Amino acid sequence: MPMISSSLRSLADERDSDRDFIYLLMLARKYDLKPIALHNALVKARENEKSTCGSLSIESRALGDNRSCFMFSQNDRAVAQTAISKHSLAKLRALPQELMELLRARGPKSTLAGNSEADRRIADLQIGLRHVNLKAKVIGKSRIRAVQSRDGLPLLVCSATLSDGTGKIQLPLWNRQIHSVVKNDTVIVRQATVRNFRGEMQLSIPRKNGSISIVHSAE
Repeated sequence: MPMISSSLRSLADERDSDRDFIYLLMLARKYDLKPIALHNALVKARENEKSTCGSLSIESRALGDNRSCFMFSQNDRAVAQTAISKHSLAKLRALPQELMELLRARGPKSTLAGNSEADRRIADLQIGLRHVNLKAKVIGKSRIRAVQSRDGLPLLVCSATLSDGTGKIQLPLWNRQIHSVVKNDTVIVRQATVRNFRGEMQLSIPRKNGSISIVHSAE
């Protein structure tokens, strides 16, 4: 168990916190979510059955007056499911300072968020690299085009231009990804692959384990 994960668990246990509250803290840290934003999104999901928070889509169903089951998805892929009590949910509104500091801390090999947020620079990328984590700003998006997959299925795609101050690179966004980010958002791309497309280097997000999430929204 990572040191920061253990510290979160230990501090929460000292305050008689239950396990679903710990799970929410881990989830917030893993997907770069502010606790109050996650709280508000979960409350909205309880009321409307669906909501979003950062890169996550949330669906819920009631398990009673004081407990709900939440499903978390990213890029149309389920990443977590848990039952949360109203008591644990309310704790996200005002976390103690110790927990806030631990949520902001970043270990170099934390398994909660994969590798470090920005372990690559665009200037250092080379074709063939895999498992690339990159923090950059969306400085432009192309028009949306309709294409077909190899199986003949209709797809929508647009190209986002990313910049981190050391260079620029294109990142294709497919279907629901297209509207998940806008120009001037600062994003983190995880587990990407660097490929050659028509003579130019570009990033590609694997459907199985890759993701893109917003850390600073332009809106």
